[in-house]
Amino acid sequence: MAHTPPKNIIIIGAGIAGCSTAHYLSISPYLPSGTRITLVEGTKVAAAASGYSGGFLAKDWHGTATASLSTLSYDLHSQLAKEYGGADKWGYRTVDTLSVEYDATRPSKNKSPVSWLPDSMIHASRQLGDQTTNAQVHPGLFTTFLSEQFLSKPNTSLVLGRATKLDLDGQGKPTSVTVQLQQGGEKQLDADAVVIAAGPWTGKLSVDLLGHRVGGRLGVQGHRAHSIVLKTKEALSAHCLFTSMSMEDGTQGEPEVYTRPDGTTYICGAGDDAPLPDTAADVIVSPVLIARLLKQATELSPVFQTSSGAQVIAEQACYLPIADRGRPLVGKVRDVEGVYVGGGLSCWGITQGPGTGLVLSELILEGKAKSADISKLAP
Repeated sequence: MAHTPPKNIIIIGAGIAGCSTAHYLSISPYLPSGTRITLVEGTKVAAAASGYSGGFLAKDWHGTATASLSTLSYDLHSQLAKEYGGADKWGYRTVDTLSVEYDATRPSKNKSPVSWLPDSMIHASRQLGDQTTNAQVHPGLFTTFLSEQFLSKPNTSLVLGRATKLDLDGQGKPTSVTVQLQQGGEKQLDADAVVIAAGPWTGKLSVDLLGHRVGGRLGVQGHRAHSIVLKTKEALSAHCLFTSMSMEDGTQGEPEVYTRPDGTTYICGAGDDAPLPDTAADVIVSPVLIARLLKQATELSPVFQTSSGAQVIAEQACYLPIADRGRPLVGKVRDVEGVYVGGGLSCWGITQGPGTGLVLSELILEGKAKSADISKLAP
């Protein structure tokens, strides 16, 4: 049977997966004239991890289930940056990536692999990736750009509010989505295709909209991660560091350090199991975990110390979306027609976001994912 493209597409979630899906739907040559695409977002565009994660991109660091999607998506990042000026608009650049062992409890005679780390504390380092396979973006700027590109197309819209109900017809196909609007009241949106891309809220929302029998198979939880953004006196070299630190007081840490082209440095650390709040607006930042990150940063390098002119630009937290089954959920949902999911991308959401959006657009409009093998990611 020939695939019939939908006429009213609802995408729930304006993070990287939702905005990428919206973007690629809106520019697809297979999009029927007059088809309406609506992005529904409970808080704001890039309100969660898509706005507050590090934006590190890796082409070939992935297992067999996600290797094809990740390669596609990495290449899409490069294409989008070239087409739209991503270096200036969202800080796209290729980077060198290193593993670094820091130990302040014993001196080292090794030379530091980067100029802004002290020689005396670096005991080992090795190259994890180079500028052919590693890159970075500012995730919030990138996701926002995609949303703006989408909204510049005809028959597109952004509705701010929480999806509370999905109506299905007798054949199990969507007919409408009810949204509790941010400004109050409800709005019923016509729908014959629905994409659930709600980050760490995907699991709960799937059960709310589809019931336990179907939605319960789309389990995604949230894992809280903290980060800080520092502005250094001088711009640092284009490196992303995965560190192992033994601090002067004997404590341990593994902060990740991503320098950015705007002169800031993003530093994130170990997460915790704080419960997922109802919305991204309700995420709480732990002062204890932020203080730990600041201590690690200032001990790792003098360039991050206030005495060297460094400034703290942001102290933040977000929840990484972790799929219960251990690999992402990308594809058509079984036992219902016209419902799709893009979720559980974990720490690789920014890398895999554009590819997820493209293959979902292909599934929705053409009936088949053509650009990547997502067979092992089927919900």
